Amino acid sequence: MKNIRRIAAGVLAAVAVLTPVAAYADTPYAQASAEVDQDGSLIQGSHITDVWHPYRGVYCVTVDESVDLTGPVAIHATPIGEYSAPRALSVELNPQACGEQRLDTIAVYSQVSFRVRADAAFYLTVS
Repeated sequence: MKNIRRIAAGVLAAVAVLTPVAAYADTPYAQASAEVDQDGSLIQGSHITDVWHPYRGVYCVTVDESVDLTGPVAIHATPIGEYSAPRALSVELNPQACGEQRLDTIAVYSQVSFRVRADAAFYLTVS
């Protein structure tokens, strides 16, 4: 039992050490990328025209015309920071939560357990 705990602790430590390196990695093949703060402000971004935070746990990100969201795309949202409860992020294209349905908008939803919305800073990449 102690060996399992030691292995688990080692794996968690390795993930904690390696996560910041992966988070700051270049995304040369991404069509767009953004670092968004908890309050919905854009810290840095590439091919991002607007970010807003209409509700708790809901973020809307608009990409510029060079980004093709009509074909097959991979959209990843990764939480940044430490929180009292883990955050789960999900994304939606053409969301109603961001007002009118626009083809250039991505919604990022952040929640804790039991579908309770919670604010979170995150990285977003569109490949």
